[in-house]
Amino acid sequence: MVDCKETKLRYRADQLFYAPVIVDGDQVGFVCIQEGNDEDMVKAAKKQAKALLKDAKIEGTAEAFAFKELIEATEEEMAQIPSPGSGKPTLTMPRDFNLMFETKVGAMSDESATAYLRPETAQGIFINFKNVVATSRQKIPFGIAQIGKAFRNEITPRNFIFRSREFEQMEVEYFIPPGDDVWPPIHKKWMEDSKQFLLHVGLREDLMGWDVHEGDKLAHYALACTDVTFKFPFGEQELMVIAARGNFDLTQHTNGSGKSKY
Repeated sequence: MVDCKETKLRYRADQLFYAPVIVDGDQVGFVCIQEGNDEDMVKAAKKQAKALLKDAKIEGTAEAFAFKELIEATEEEMAQIPSPGSGKPTLTMPRDFNLMFETKVGAMSDESATAYLRPETAQGIFINFKNVVATSRQKIPFGIAQIGKAFRNEITPRNFIFRSREFEQMEVEYFIPPGDDVWPPIHKKWMEDSKQFLLHVGLREDLMGWDVHEGDKLAHYALACTDVTFKFPFGEQELMVIAARGNFDLTQHTNGSGKSKY
């Protein structure tokens, strides 16, 4: 997160975007705007750039903006990037914050009573995996679906159901035989079937997109991950995640509990 030292407003750094203002090939400053759809972002950037050029008494028109997330900004750039609140370079450097809600469980309010509301619901499936197998006598491949509440300590809740502090998630974990050559075609089929499902329930294909996670963007536990995105009025956002998690979760629960979850 970042704070505006003048207005005292607080922002999530990954919801702010900055871009250099280029006039006739020369960089004359920066603009910084909040997350939104492409049209609104460009409109807000043009307004900021126009004010910047007027104050600096520079003639000309800013070139197309190359937006980056504020978390990518260097310390030198942060000293020049204007705050959306004050219009001046009054933002602090981005710093970590806790996305989980902390609470106390039990009669005593000491450190041993500290607990956190869950930020996702998937782990319930993995914890109960062995019990499901034993009681239902299922053989892989099979899936477990669930709906449950999750909580995230958003510092700026907004955008309809996005950035909410309390929300419900639906998840399906599909278990398959192990093997490096087994999961790729199944993962591909899940993407194809998911697209057909979304089209069947009425989503327009021209509003859907595919964001493939690669390199540093890929979670450390994932073999592959693709986001199905949707163009909402406030911008393109994740609608569904299709991830190949391998056996990471079951292995972690086994190691942590000392009892096999398989």
